[in-house]
Amino acid sequence: MKKLLLSSVFVAFLFGCQDPISLPEDLKSNIGKEEFVEPETSEYSTYLKPIREYMYHRTQAVLKNDINLLWEQYPDLKNNSDRKTGVNIEKYEIESLNDSFNLLDANFSIESYERIKVKKITENEVIVLVHGSISYLRKDLDESGGEYLIEVYLQKRDNQWTVIKTDEYLEHEYKEWLEEKEK
Repeated sequence: MKKLLLSSVFVAFLFGCQDPISLPEDLKSNIGKEEFVEPETSEYSTYLKPIREYMYHRTQAVLKNDINLLWEQYPDLKNNSDRKTGVNIEKYEIESLNDSFNLLDANFSIESYERIKVKKITENEVIVLVHGSISYLRKDLDESGGEYLIEVYLQKRDNQWTVIKTDEYLEHEYKEWLEEKEK
């Protein structure tokens, strides 16, 4: 009985020391996965920088009431704008805010609610989930703005990530996202 027990422990030990099965590189990343994940530390700033640039150009376009400032940087955002789905709707934000307020300044915080998350589509295409905030200072020194949840589609062009599409979560989508997150 002792020999059987000792043999079992020895075999279990050998299996524990065995090299792990190596996975192909694309299975190690989140390519093809359905969920967003926090980027690796080495990739974090790679994705954060184009998001920061996008938010800068977006807020400047709002402050100057000129959508072309954004579209000159990201011409793909001119296409397929759809208010009903939240796709590429920056133009409507600019119109709405400037019709209602005289704006002086803007602040944005990309990660005021949580860190960015990434879903890799291919090696050259990713979607970055951004849960942050924007606030605009009005001439009456009050503020407008608030929380946003947006999927920013990035594509690598000329070895740089650029925004090719945005999809802002509408109120009902945001509520669904919150419910799913709480599960």
